[in-house]
Amino acid sequence: MRGHAEMDRQLDAAEREGRCLHPASESVRKALLRRVKTGDVVSPRPGLFIRSALWRSLDAIDQVKHVVRGLAHWHPDWVFGGVAAACMHDLWVDFSTARKALHARMLVVCATRGTYHNSRHIERKHHIHMNYVVIDGVRVTTLAQTAADCCAIMTFLDGKPIADSVMRKGVRAETIMECAAVNGMVNANLRKTLKYANPYAENGGESRMGAAFIECGFMPPQQQVEFVDPLTGRRFRVDYLWRTADGRLIVVELDGLVKYTDPEMMHGRTVDGIVDDERERSEALVRAGVHAVIRVRMSDLADRAQLTRRLAEAGVPMMKTAA
Repeated sequence: MRGHAEMDRQLDAAEREGRCLHPASESVRKALLRRVKTGDVVSPRPGLFIRSALWRSLDAIDQVKHVVRGLAHWHPDWVFGGVAAACMHDLWVDFSTARKALHARMLVVCATRGTYHNSRHIERKHHIHMNYVVIDGVRVTTLAQTAADCCAIMTFLDGKPIADSVMRKGVRAETIMECAAVNGMVNANLRKTLKYANPYAENGGESRMGAAFIECGFMPPQQQVEFVDPLTGRRFRVDYLWRTADGRLIVVELDGLVKYTDPEMMHGRTVDGIVDDERERSEALVRAGVHAVIRVRMSDLADRAQLTRRLAEAGVPMMKTAA
């Protein structure tokens, strides 16, 4: 197939700016559609294009960002909300949530009710007080409004990481609730998420696992509590801690498979070396007064019943009423 210099120039410019391309001319649009047929280019949304090799190299969150930046370049006055805004804010969006967002309607927030209509790909919502910030040239809802938009419609498991990551950026739960109340978005989903949200989890995995513990009926754990090994003086912060009625301390540590496969995470150690470090850490925690150390992985979420049994058998305290 013959080359098309102007198409390549526009694609190159879009790639440098981290966005999908909305072609600036009909001839380029037709050339792109021909490349879509050959598989060299993909069209994630009508009117947006990106080279297939680049698209495949992106994770789901970066794919969402490329689509949002492409739409913003096409419609610079749009204000994006929901998952699109959460991705642009670098909040803790689960990859599965981002993948769903790529095929769902994207939220665009409007300052006036007007006569806006939804389409197959865009959902328009009126906000009474529409404040926005600009990230990478894209208008997106504020952190608090983004959390309100997401947590009102997401499950607790998906919404808590969003709320936790917003709170780690200094936003209070009360501020999120105020944004939701002004726009009539307060519901059971939002109330539950904000009841248990906190700024202590260090990543989305920790937040998601903490939400699972609550859904399994356990008391909300303390997080990132520090212990000092009386033998070595080393300090350790644990992922989750429970104090039982009889004074026992139970710790749960979240292991990520990445630490066993990512050279940067391994810091030159072998897998056996990492396992030895974890054993030494557990022994140090016991010396510091911890009675039980339980290790879990994100894959354990696939079998909630087994996860519940393990924690219950270790004595992790349950809530009197379900969350």
